[in-house]
Amino acid sequence: MAIPIRNIWTTIIARDHRAGSSRGILCFNCNGGLGQFRDSPTRLARAITYLRGTTWQRALIHPGVYQMCSPTRGRPPSPHS
Repeated sequence: MAIPIRNIWTTIIARDHRAGSSRGILCFNCNGGLGQFRDSPTRLARAITYLRGTTWQRALIHPGVYQMCSPTRGRPPSPHS
């Protein structure tokens, strides 16, 4: 997945600190955000699960009409969200 880079002056060469090699080019904010997860796919996956589990879900109650349901944890989002 390509991450859009808005400004050439805010690009960073992302590094794999364990292997000592470069991974690619990211914007400054994306690189810093990923760094907060300490290069751990498990931590990033947990954050994604958290965000998906705490967002309001749309439930289709009539064609073109949705009802917003309160957040639920531990249950996958509905297919209509």
